[in-house]
Amino acid sequence: MPKKKKPETHQPVPEELSFMRTAHEERHLLETVQVPIVTVSATFKEELEERFGEDVPEDTQDVTFSRAHYSMANAVVVAATKKKKTFWMIDPTNYVSAKDWPKIMFTERMGRLIARNSILKDLKDMVDTRIRNQLPLTAAIREPLTYVTGRVSKPIISLHYEAGNILLENGHSVLQVVTDPHVRPQYLTHADNNKLTWAVFDAKTKAQLLELGYILGHKIKESRVHITGCPVDPRIKTKDRNKSTKAFKKRPLRLAITTGGLGTNKKEIETILTQLAPEIKKDKLQIIAYAGVHEDFANMFHKFAKEHKIKLGKNDDKNAPLRILRDDDIVGANELILDHVFPWADGFLTKPSGDMAYEAVTAGCFLLTLKPWGEWEESIRQYFEELGVSVPARTHDIVKQLEALSTVAVKDKKPWIELALERASKLQLPLSKGASNILRLHAKLSK
Repeated sequence: MPKKKKPETHQPVPEELSFMRTAHEERHLLETVQVPIVTVSATFKEELEERFGEDVPEDTQDVTFSRAHYSMANAVVVAATKKKKTFWMIDPTNYVSAKDWPKIMFTERMGRLIARNSILKDLKDMVDTRIRNQLPLTAAIREPLTYVTGRVSKPIISLHYEAGNILLENGHSVLQVVTDPHVRPQYLTHADNNKLTWAVFDAKTKAQLLELGYILGHKIKESRVHITGCPVDPRIKTKDRNKSTKAFKKRPLRLAITTGGLGTNKKEIETILTQLAPEIKKDKLQIIAYAGVHEDFANMFHKFAKEHKIKLGKNDDKNAPLRILRDDDIVGANELILDHVFPWADGFLTKPSGDMAYEAVTAGCFLLTLKPWGEWEESIRQYFEELGVSVPARTHDIVKQLEALSTVAVKDKKPWIELALERASKLQLPLSKGASNILRLHAKLSK
């Protein structure tokens, strides 16, 4: 005898939520699509206003916690588009109530403060897990996330462990993407729940997850942990304009200087820029300075250009000595780097993050890495160094380092940069498959 279908219920939007009508619309979208996606990364209320027509509260400003959690979620979105699957991606931060909004602002301000202060950064590294467990972010997103995902019956792809944990507590099936080759204890909070499946970067991360699970007293079946690779936006590979591995020998070296969602490595970048000024003016080097959503980084780059009398080019001027890219929200900032940086650059001067490092190499670029943000970024640094496409940046001797890397033969009469570009070109295809692999796994779980 067939089971009776449960009557559909209409739950009123919690009155305290911001952007109430939009939250209601997204609740219905999530329940109807093939691929529901959740991340916790940033707000993008203007984009939602354009989509749903609801006015953004005047006293609300966008916040950004992590470019990685946004770009990886968006990678799954793009992959779903290419596979002609219906999808919707939400970030519950957009709906946090006015009452809880100070918790969001505190989380962002604390993150940015730590990112710009070496002493606070060292303290953060010492007590990382404890700090993460006590941040008010989780409490702030719980109600909006619970409401917006309330009618979803399919497995939900989660790009943040806090979102995944809340979804599991609410009875949902979750495909949790571990967004670094590093396993935090928070990914195992509900490890005994069979509705939880993990997608990890590589075999090493899978082994680490199973090991930590055992240590913490969980019985995790190996079959619940799947190696998918990092979710990288498929457009990055397609935007590569048949980049030559030898072109840098006949023109200025093209270097992208980037920061992350919280604005890390500012002092390192400032030190490096001062040294690079003469090389830019001699037409030996061209720079794209990616400020993300950070006004203070953009101001630093503009000040540098003014002090050294370096002409600024427009975003699409590929031959400009210096370009500065910034947007007010994570959506616009992400599209800027996709359109203007990945197809153009030879190399990236960046922290070794789970988004930027993987994306840069997928674009066929080499890496000069700044100081890692945490031990997970140290793992990423080591991973790409072993592949021969990355070296640590010599912050106080960057000009001589670039000269050595571009001119001194190290193998087969080729300098390191040429070898790194050749190696990166071979890594483009395997690194670009992560998002598609996650979708295939999701389809299997949805049957």
